[in-house]
Amino acid sequence: MRRTLPLIFSPVSGRGRLLKRLPRVRAKAEELGFDLRLLKTRAPGHATELAARCAAEDEELVLAYGGDGTYNEVAAGLLGTSTAMAMLPGGTTSVLAYELEIPRAAELALEALLGGEDRPMRCGRTDRDQLFLMMLSAGPDSVVLDRLDTGLKLRGGKLAIALQALRELGRGSVTAIRATAGPWSETGGWAIVGNIRCYGGPYHATPGADPFSDDLELVLQRGIGWRAAVPFFFGIARGRHLERRDVVRRRVRQLRLEPAVPGERVPYQIDGDPAGELPVEISMAPEPLWVRLPLRPGA
Repeated sequence: MRRTLPLIFSPVSGRGRLLKRLPRVRAKAEELGFDLRLLKTRAPGHATELAARCAAEDEELVLAYGGDGTYNEVAAGLLGTSTAMAMLPGGTTSVLAYELEIPRAAELALEALLGGEDRPMRCGRTDRDQLFLMMLSAGPDSVVLDRLDTGLKLRGGKLAIALQALRELGRGSVTAIRATAGPWSETGGWAIVGNIRCYGGPYHATPGADPFSDDLELVLQRGIGWRAAVPFFFGIARGRHLERRDVVRRRVRQLRLEPAVPGERVPYQIDGDPAGELPVEISMAPEPLWVRLPLRPGA
């Protein structure tokens, strides 16, 4: 008998590529002895409800097919339960899949994950009960995402983000941020709080971050404004940003980010989506999230 396996998916992920690839994923599942129970999301937050329902039904594994936003929502419904999440890349970038070394083709990812192993992952959390699997950041990237039309992002993907970044570069306004962890405090123009190494793809913005550890890594650029932010951004792509004199790197378990000038509006983003405005308090979620990883060669 075939086992039934729930698959939560976002029909808007990957600008339609996900839906085109779904028949291949179903065929691969059948080849491996599984029937997929397709659970389509209908609105923001719906994936969390679907995942929580699967956990209440004592499902051993839930497939999350989409991008990082889908992973975040599914994780929120599974956090603290014994149900594991397996991530199938289907979004524009699916950054978390890079971190966990999951094959990019969804049907290949399915085969690798069904033969894999479960591990308890740690997640970040804000004082507004927002979960983040990858990172929270405040600075030029959060300004771009805050001002980018959601519909344009869905239709244009990375190109829409790049065009919005050029618009913001022309405006030239980036506000200062103060980061505080215990007695330590520092002001800068861009703060990236990483739970994983990867940022925007396979690029390591916070190379010391580990989703299976009990802390986060903060990379703070002291320089303020686009003149400082542009070379810092390209430094991330080249793996050279930590060599800059205006960059601070710290391990943290608790952190506060706030506008350096009281009253200024500074947005922040979580896992690639706008999430609110500073100030925000960051800590580690006490509950684990079980994730399915591909079986490593030789294991």
